[in-house]
Amino acid sequence: MKKSNRREFVRNISSAAIAASILPLSSGSYKSRSLPKRVLGRTGEKVSILGVGGFHVGADFLTNEVAIQIIRTAIDGGVNFMDNAWAYKKGRSEIIMGEALKDGYRKKVMLMTKLMARTVDDAKQQLETSLKRFQLDSVDLMQFHAIGNTEGDVDAIYKDGLIEWAEEMRSQGVFKYIGFTGHSDPQAHIDMIQRGYPWDTVQMPLNLGDVHRELSFEKHVLPLAIKNNIGVIGMKSNGMGRLGKSGIATPVEGLRYSMSLQVSTVVSGIDSLDILNENMALAENFKSLTQDERTELIGRSLDSSDIIEHYRKDNK
Repeated sequence: MKKSNRREFVRNISSAAIAASILPLSSGSYKSRSLPKRVLGRTGEKVSILGVGGFHVGADFLTNEVAIQIIRTAIDGGVNFMDNAWAYKKGRSEIIMGEALKDGYRKKVMLMTKLMARTVDDAKQQLETSLKRFQLDSVDLMQFHAIGNTEGDVDAIYKDGLIEWAEEMRSQGVFKYIGFTGHSDPQAHIDMIQRGYPWDTVQMPLNLGDVHRELSFEKHVLPLAIKNNIGVIGMKSNGMGRLGKSGIATPVEGLRYSMSLQVSTVVSGIDSLDILNENMALAENFKSLTQDERTELIGRSLDSSDIIEHYRKDNK
């Protein structure tokens, strides 16, 4: 068997094995179902292993009704972690989620939003705007978003009063927990942790592209976060769609890979009920990758980091 054919054969067998272990869900209500939960670091909160990504539910092609249906159907099925950000879709993502969380749904979830601010004044303005969009007085988790370099972002958070501001907001009950996120620079995450603030959470890309990097979120940031009891929120398991489109692995395989790591939850971009069905099926029947399955997926994705992680600014 030729090498290329053998690789395709192994890929198909692996995909079939994963698919066979997942029971299909209907597009109806999931009220009788539940999802596995994990503890979110030092917060002690138990969150579902699948989270709903705020960016995708604000997609322009989704009507408000369908976007709300996606969010509520996920919650009915046991998803209790909601991702969002001040910057998503010019506010539409937060507005949609705020509407979806009415009628008793707010009390069923841990709600997070993220701020792009690098000054206290901007943080105040962005947080106020986010709360107005949600039509709420508080969220559960606030994260400083897109920390990408030490000299700019990390210094701003630590030296310009943003941590002190966040602590004050927490004392007023505007949010319970404080974290940070980043997409492109693992070293900035390392610096954020090593400078000593006891972050509640950290959100980072964990996927089949990152694992091959010389400086990797999975290999270098994830263990440091776990050591410091920081709740880890995975994201970009599908590389913003690039993993599935590349043919290297299916989106479900990518999500299973990320969920098999020491994460509390993995935020997934969900912009249709079909994608929600796939992700819910995986989560409900979740089994961590075996070592052989992990090795096969990693081998399949060799030399594909830049294809999967086009958003990374470094090529290390």
